[in-house]
Amino acid sequence: MIGPKIRSALDILVGTTAAVLLLSPDISNARNQALQPLLDGPALVETLREGGLVILIRHMSTENRTPGVENDEVPDCAGQRNLSERGEQEARDLGAAFQRLGIPVGRVLTSPYCRCVDTGRLAFGRGESSDDLAAFDELSAPEKESRGRLIRKLLNTAPEDGSNTVLITHTGTLLYSFGLQTQPEGIAHVFRPAEFGNAIYLGRVTPEQWSALAVSMDAKS
Repeated sequence: MIGPKIRSALDILVGTTAAVLLLSPDISNARNQALQPLLDGPALVETLREGGLVILIRHMSTENRTPGVENDEVPDCAGQRNLSERGEQEARDLGAAFQRLGIPVGRVLTSPYCRCVDTGRLAFGRGESSDDLAAFDELSAPEKESRGRLIRKLLNTAPEDGSNTVLITHTGTLLYSFGLQTQPEGIAHVFRPAEFGNAIYLGRVTPEQWSALAVSMDAKS
């Protein structure tokens, strides 16, 4: 059993690592992601089929425009960067791939921003708004670390039996939590909640890979 002093030291170490990662100019590059996948492809899908995991997803592709200042009056979408037609289709394809692959989905939590809400609605037909998953680009370093702790807590919260939890969010959340790869839009990172310490990182999947896996695994079945 891990004692409270050791567990506290581990938490401090993880927190320090996350803070250092935030300083990296190339943090979105997969080579610089501190957490490396344990599973990929069919092996990751088989594990997802069993349930019990948390899937952290960046919203799907967005319009080729950036508002000067995003409208904080969510869900007013007019002043926000929203899903493009491609992003809307990617979200539909994601939901279809999950169904074909037999991946069970329980709770779906989304940032209140429209691009995340719409990703959840189009992919899974639902979503609970959570301010913990919102986008905040002008946070101080301590605020970023605090936000990271909130996300790590969500990643370490066990889903309902036989299901997976989906969290739909933004670039910053991926960086603040564990310095995760942020590209392309729609990238998914899969975690297994742990009894002690932080959730265990299992792997990542891009939007195109979900559909390709569905086709490939259909062909083999």
